[in-house]
Amino acid sequence: METAFLYDPANASLIAGLFLLGLDIVVIGLSPVMFVAVGALLTSAVLYATGWRPSLVETAAIVAGVSLLIAIVGRKPLQRFQNADIEEDKSSDLIGRELTTTHEVTKTRGIVFWSGVEWQARLAEDSPVESLAPGARARIVAVENLALVLAPLA
Repeated sequence: METAFLYDPANASLIAGLFLLGLDIVVIGLSPVMFVAVGALLTSAVLYATGWRPSLVETAAIVAGVSLLIAIVGRKPLQRFQNADIEEDKSSDLIGRELTTTHEVTKTRGIVFWSGVEWQARLAEDSPVESLAPGARARIVAVENLALVLAPLA
């Protein structure tokens, strides 16, 4: 009798949806897994409301289709929500400016002559390169203690 509970497509999609929603919120932190969780929960609600009981394979296909529709419709709103609390760094009007390095710049030190001034400089910690040679193009991503923090331009 207990195993019959799990073989009911409405119950199986409800359990899967709740599990995935919990996983997404607690472990992952609001990711595309949420679309599958909501798809499973919606499918479960429709199956409970209509009394329709397709096979588990058909239920999985319905969940996949509903999840895809939710992902197509919900992707942009989710991205806006996730980026809503990201504030652009406006602590300096230098941020975002591009320059050409005049000396070697590494992740720990360097000097650039820019805008008529010799500046201390270093590469950002998350920079994909370890150093920039003189003549390399870079963008100012932060200003820390009067030192320019640079990111290489691709």
